[in-house]
Formats: sequence, C-alpha cells, structure tokens
Amino acid sequence: MSDLIQRFTFADLPVRGEIISLEQSFQTICEQHQYSDTLRHLLGEALAATALMAEIIKIEGKVSLQLQSPSQVKLLVTECNNHGHIRGVMHPLDPDITDYDFKKWTQGGTLAITIEPVQGHRYQGIVSLEKDSLAACLEDYFTSSEQLPTYLKLFVSKERITGVFLQAMPDEGNQEKDRQTAFEHVTTLAETITDEEALTLSHHDLLYRLFHQDKVTLYTEKPIQFQCSCSRERNERALLTIEPQELMQLAEEHDGKVELVCDFCSKKEVFTQQEIAQLITTNQGSESVN
Repeated sequence: MSDLIQRFTFADLPVRGEIISLEQSFQTICEQHQYSDTLRHLLGEALAATALMAEIIKIEGKVSLQLQSPSQVKLLVTECNNHGHIRGVMHPLDPDITDYDFKKWTQGGTLAITIEPVQGHRYQGIVSLEKDSLAACLEDYFTSSEQLPTYLKLFVSKERITGVFLQAMPDEGNQEKDRQTAFEHVTTLAETITDEEALTLSHHDLLYRLFHQDKVTLYTEKPIQFQCSCSRERNERALLTIEPQELMQLAEEHDGKVELVCDFCSKKEVFTQQEIAQLITTNQGSESVN
C-alpha cells in the first residue's frame, strides 16, 4: 500500500472520519537520521497525527506539531502541508533508549499545534500533556477546542503507521443524545481493531471489518509523500540575517566556506567565500534607494 489518506462518512450517522497509512515517507524520514525502533514509535505517531490534522483543518498552507521537554524528547517537529508533503525530525536526550513511555518522555514539556496559512494569520494552540499517549492528548485538544467528541487511534510498527480519526458532526437542532449514541457506537467498534489488522489491511478492508453493518462511504485517496521545503534560496536568506563582516569572518574560519545542513533531511549546502561576497553585494544593491 502506498502512503495515503482518505476521508470516510456514515450515511446514517452524524460522524465523519479519516484514515491514514504511511510507509515509504516514514521509512525515508527515519533513515535520514538512523532513528532506533523505539524513537520511531513517537515520531511515527506524530507524523500520522500531523497529516491527519492537516487534512481535517483543510487550509492552504501547513500544519505543524512541535514538542519540547527537558526529558527524553528535547525536540520533536513534524509538518504537513495541503499538498500532502510531510517531514519530521526528533532530537532525543538518549538516542539508545529502549523503553517507550510517552508520559515520562514528555514530562515537563510543551506540545503545540501551529497552523500557518499561505494567506492570513498564523495560529498556535497549546496541547495538554496530561494523558498517557499522544493520541489521547490530541483527542482532548480537539474535543475541547472544537466542542466535538473526537477519537484518535494510532498504530506503529517498524515499517508502517496507520491512524484512524473519528469525530462527531456539529449538532443540528436538538439531536445531542442521538449524536452521542452514534459516536459511542462507532468508537466502540473502532476499539476492536487489532495492531495486526490496522498495520496489514487496506483502508477499504479495515473499514469493512469495523463498520460492515453501517453504510460507509470511503472517498478518493490523497497521496502523502516526504518532501522537505529546504532550499538554497532559504539558506541564502538565513545567511543574510548575519552581519556581513561576521559572515565573511565565519567563512574565513572554516577554510573559506560556510556549510549549512538541513535539520530535517540532512541535505548539505556549501557556500564559498566568493559566493557569500556576491550574495552580500547583491543584497546590498537590492536594498539601496537612489
């Protein structure tokens, strides 16, 4: 199965859903940093959750999840845009840790969701880390922020991630009891998914296994793929934030060049002293006013 996300709805129930599977993009991101299987677990959950949020929020732009703590997870950042391009990076305190414990790993930390539309204002929401899993923390966040019952389940193996998102639809009229009953019905069924089923079955087969007694419509697949947004132009802009004299001195101290390495994809960009001088001259020329 390729990396993809799909929306699904119930004909007779006020509940919507999203289902996602990641394989190749997950492997690519992990291999760029040689993450252990234990570290892959949390990174995989974060990648799937971020892609699900990007699809649910539906903006032209990107959604990112950032976790920082003084514990095991010094930094975790995952991003997904409206084109289905994802990337992620994780800096652990102990890269060789073997026991995964979300609560201990994130103790004293901060989890934030950032929404950055191409046009409009940037928005950031803070997610409580009171729960025992990332999925449970995000469930609480969506339930409280959108005032809609929400369910999120994430499954991770060494090779694949699967995520299932369910959310009650906004109440139209005085149907709160019916909505709650419907949501409890589908989430009770979703809780019966085994890891093996989630990580081996196709989206169609998994949803049929769960909801064959309900009328479910599974919509068109949307591909998800790893793509880093780093570029030489971005690195040039980063270099220009440094004072020209300091920048030239930096190049002199490093054998006449400056190397920048992307934290996400590990791509290296090298700028020679001559290229830096040209960059500074061009920038100063573009800023001058006659």
